[in-house]
Amino acid sequence: MVELDLQAQMGYDRAAVVFSPEGRIYQVEYASQAVKLGKTTVSIVFKNGVVLAAYSPKSNLQLCSKFGKVSKIDKHIGAVACGHRGDSRILIDYLRIQAQINKLTYGEPIDVFVLAKKLADRMQLYTQIGGVRPYGVSILLGGVNKEATLYEITPSGTLSKWKAKSLGRGEKEAQHYLEKKYQDNLNEEEGKKLAIATIEHSEKKFGKFDKKAIEMLVVKK
Repeated sequence: MVELDLQAQMGYDRAAVVFSPEGRIYQVEYASQAVKLGKTTVSIVFKNGVVLAAYSPKSNLQLCSKFGKVSKIDKHIGAVACGHRGDSRILIDYLRIQAQINKLTYGEPIDVFVLAKKLADRMQLYTQIGGVRPYGVSILLGGVNKEATLYEITPSGTLSKWKAKSLGRGEKEAQHYLEKKYQDNLNEEEGKKLAIATIEHSEKKFGKFDKKAIEMLVVKK
């Protein structure tokens, strides 16, 4: 009976355009699982900006790369990705292009929400086209227009706004830690310290922790 159920499930997880009888899209769920395998990332809104941080330990023989988990999108926007690095690289390039198109077209920096929605629309589109798979990455997009804002965009194309958010293998512990420690109107230094403490709290259970392996970007007015 279990084998028959498994065979039935396999028929529904071969494409993102097929719903299971329970209303699930397995390929999207698999993409979300890929995000949970990534090392912990954290983003925190403080009084005048956003802190974006990710744990990214490297081998002693590995050289620094121009492309990391934390990326600058425009002068007023940054992003941190969790999941498949190749997928995140493509989406970061997409975000940068959209930001520049807006600037050239309208002569002003793109609104953070507008850019987040463009990304969410693109990721959702890849859940309903045959022959492609969903992006195996979630992105935290933070920036400052009139005020500091932070958005999470998931493989399903879901867009949500946060004060502080974590992703990755330590998400459960990190989010619980943020809920206890986060306060409104944090200053920049407090935001950075909270980001580091949150990553350390969630990552130390996976083995040796190195604070120097934390990538960080601060976007502020």
